[in-house]
Order: sequence, then C-alpha cells, then structure tokens
Amino acid sequence: MAEDSQQEGEQDAGRRRPLSRMRRAITASMTMSAQVPQFTLDRAIDLTAAAALREELQAAGIRCSWEDLLTAASARALREHPHVNASFDEDAIVEHPDINVGLATAVEDGLVGPAVLNADRLGLGELVAERRRLRAGAADGSLRGLELYGATFTISNLGPYGVERFRALVIPPQAAILSCGRVLGGEGDGAPRINVALSCDHRVLDGAPAAEFLATVCGLIEEPHWLRDRA
Repeated sequence: MAEDSQQEGEQDAGRRRPLSRMRRAITASMTMSAQVPQFTLDRAIDLTAAAALREELQAAGIRCSWEDLLTAASARALREHPHVNASFDEDAIVEHPDINVGLATAVEDGLVGPAVLNADRLGLGELVAERRRLRAGAADGSLRGLELYGATFTISNLGPYGVERFRALVIPPQAAILSCGRVLGGEGDGAPRINVALSCDHRVLDGAPAAEFLATVCGLIEEPHWLRDRA
C-alpha cells in the first residue's frame, strides 16, 4: 500500500524535465533581465512604400523579409543614435563601437540571438544572406563566439506566429530590444502596417531619446528610398 501511495504521489506531481544547458542559460539571462528597470514604447509603421519597394527588390532577385528591412533600418538608426547601442556597466554607460544586430531565433528547447555582425556596413542582399546563414547555424548548433553572443541590440519577430503585438524583455547587457508582430491591413483593409515595440534599460535610456530612436526606425521604413542604394 505504501508503495502504491508513493507512485500515486509521483504521478500527481507531474513529469519533471531536468533543465538543459540552454534552458539554464535562458533562465539566468531572464532572471537578470527581471532585475533591470525597463520601459516599453510602441508604434505602428505604415508599410505602403516599403511594400512597393519590397516587390521591386524581389523582382530584382533580392527576396528580403520584413525582418530584413527592420534589421537594415535598426542598424542605420543605431549608427545615428549610438547611445542605444550601449550597455550599463556599474559606474558607466558603454557605447559599443560595432553594431551587431541579434535576431531572436527559436531552436529546440530554447531561444538564441545570433548576431549580424557590423550590420550597418552590409548591403540589403548581404543582410538577407547573413540572416539565412545565422538561422541555419542556430538550428544545427554550429555558431560560435561573437556570432552567438556578440549582439549589441536585438530584434524579436513573432509575426510568423500570427502575433500582432507584444513586449520583449531586454537581454542584458544590451540596452534595448525591438519586437515586431505580423503585418496587418492591406488588400482593402487599410494601409499595410506593422506594430513594433522598443523595450529599454532605463539605466541607459530615458523616454525621449528612446522615442527619437524608434521614430528614426519607423521613418526609415516608411520612407525606404535609401534602401535602393543598399541593395
């Protein structure tokens, strides 16, 4: 009887899954994130002009995603707003010399953020190729060093999962992360648009400079003529 009671108790407790090394790393990172004072700003981006340009680029053989356009715009905006490409370091704020844009990527049993290194120096076609390479490397576990841990800013895209809007958590030691949802509207339902949200470490950024950075990102997408020179 005692043995039967013990087995029933174990069943009631549910199945325990030991934490993998990746899940332990995520737990540590998100626990650190929870200790960071954060705020989030959100905006909707009108994609009318960007959609037309995207069709033009695809016809020319550059099959870019919305995430690629956001990566290009974020990299350029970080160059204009270096205080966002930064980290808090006890008694100082460190502005990083390189702009490495991380792409939040779901993998088996976890999440990684492989970085497009020096993203501000790459053309759009190069960004597309690098995004594909990094995603493939994240899936097969072949990424190492700065490619895996060197992001200075991250983009988290849940649009492919049907999510319209969400708030991402800052990933220490980065100062900010940009989240984006799926494309809304278009085809008789108003102008195509996408919701984005910028979460920030309040020790590094205040509301006004963060809002200026987000406005720059949105403006670069809404008036994307500059991307022709980056193709």
